[in-house]
Amino acid sequence: MQLSPLQMLEYTFDGVSVMPVEGYAADPAFAPGLVFFPGKLAMSADTGLALLDENEKYSDFGVKLTLRVGPKEDAQAPYNIQVSVRGVVRMHLTQVIGQAEERRVRALVNGVSLLYGAVREMVSTITSRSAHGPFLLPSLSFQDLVSHKPDEVALAVLQSSAPAKRKSTVVRVKAKD
Repeated sequence: MQLSPLQMLEYTFDGVSVMPVEGYAADPAFAPGLVFFPGKLAMSADTGLALLDENEKYSDFGVKLTLRVGPKEDAQAPYNIQVSVRGVVRMHLTQVIGQAEERRVRALVNGVSLLYGAVREMVSTITSRSAHGPFLLPSLSFQDLVSHKPDEVALAVLQSSAPAKRKSTVVRVKAKD
């Protein structure tokens, strides 16, 4: 076991909405408390990354994730969910030529993955006391964010209490069936 070069320094939830779907009837084929079958879910996410500070041995990035989950048009799901969370991650890599892009990619993919874990736990906690019972979001991979280049995506500002030195990107991702 060893420390990861990426460390989550902090995260905060900007908004959490978990609303029971009226008329939802549980599928007897799935036991309550298990991960809900992802094929019945419409999932989308907006992600963002902002360079907050850069030093010789590390870079600090602001990372943002907004996740939306609900039933697909022809399927049932117990909840409509929208969660926005942002965090600050520190990517430890020495600054050498060509490594800035690697820092950015690792911070985005792994930072969003860490935030998703926090979202998953928050939704599970809230739904454990909700109308349709506990709901555990499926595990997701954000590896497809590797292919998104900063000039291919819309610019946005991630507000943070971190230093004002910022370069921002936003990536929109739709989950595949």
